[in-house]
Amino acid sequence: MEMDLYDVYRILDIQHPGSSEEVISRYRELKEKYNQIKETTKDLKTQMLYQRKLIELDDAYLYFIRHHL
Repeated sequence: MEMDLYDVYRILDIQHPGSSEEVISRYRELKEKYNQIKETTKDLKTQMLYQRKLIELDDAYLYFIRHHL
């Protein structure tokens, strides 16, 4: 799937248009939250789900950094 700016806002759950500071702050907030859930759960399925969410977050952040800063 080709990512665009709307995907970034959807993944980060912020209103369009968001400022660069808002995007970066939200990315860090969700990254910490999802990583904590992934690390504290014993359920492998949940760990994999949150690993996938972390990858999606990273993809959105990298797209934003490369194309909109």
